[in-house]
Amino acid sequence: MDSFKSLLEKKQYDLVISLTSAEGKEEDLFFRLAAYLGKGDSQKAADLFFKNRDRLYAFNPLLTMKTNFELRDILKQYDKAYEDEPYFENKPYVSQEVEEYLRDLPKLIRIMERNSSLSAGLSSDKVDGILKTSKDDYQILTLLSAMTGAMAKEHITAIKTLLVSSRHSEVKTYAFLLLISARCAEEVTFTKNGKSYHLVPAETNPPYSGKIFSDFLSYLRKAAGDPSVSGIAESLLNDYILDVYPEEVLTKSEDPLLASALLKIARSYLRNDQETEETHARYALEKEAVDKEAEKIALVLKKHPPLGI
Repeated sequence: MDSFKSLLEKKQYDLVISLTSAEGKEEDLFFRLAAYLGKGDSQKAADLFFKNRDRLYAFNPLLTMKTNFELRDILKQYDKAYEDEPYFENKPYVSQEVEEYLRDLPKLIRIMERNSSLSAGLSSDKVDGILKTSKDDYQILTLLSAMTGAMAKEHITAIKTLLVSSRHSEVKTYAFLLLISARCAEEVTFTKNGKSYHLVPAETNPPYSGKIFSDFLSYLRKAAGDPSVSGIAESLLNDYILDVYPEEVLTKSEDPLLASALLKIARSYLRNDQETEETHARYALEKEAVDKEAEKIALVLKKHPPLGI
């Protein structure tokens, strides 16, 4: 029998639900929640989650917080999202990652609420008009980030026009990801970062998915040994992947060179280079190779800095 994670990746949601229990172990509950969300049954997921929130938080605080606000966003329960803040703020200290997430919560909720209002307040023709004629990349990206796969199906033609435009690379990436989410089965041709692509969205894997990605994040966190450093390194990785996508960044679960380069940049942000040499020695890496990889990543991010909606 495949693992629950593998079954979810194969979209076998009903099987995951049948093999787990609403009263089961905390780890299994998270898989059950993911299966409900995969099926689009967000209310059942919410009922299960909020009934068990206390013990889920004790098991995995950060994942519980992220799930909490993802569900509030899906259900458009923004008033309740604001009410949830004290629940988490009054918990004892767990880690720097949790503290950083708490710090950003008010901004996160405001963005979710704004995106929901934007998408709900526009007619279909108005959305198409903005996608086709707006010269504001921030406006376009905000609108795209507020769309679901179902909404994207109504605007596939307009979204395709973004791919053949001279838009910021992040806009093109979001446009293509929406076509993936909408299961668009027609080949699209577009140029991004000077390269031409001919891809069928429905047959293309999105970034930030799969076992290699999740395994590499675990590897990166272990290599960092410091939540502050690993948090910045993960953010850099996500921005880098998004910028070069659909080029592939991760090809293996453990990549010492890539991890060391990301950690080098992250530590430079914190003005903490003391552990860099130790990292080189631990993975038998040449300093020049790490510097070259770090420079390559930094140049990509500098050339196309994230829009940061």
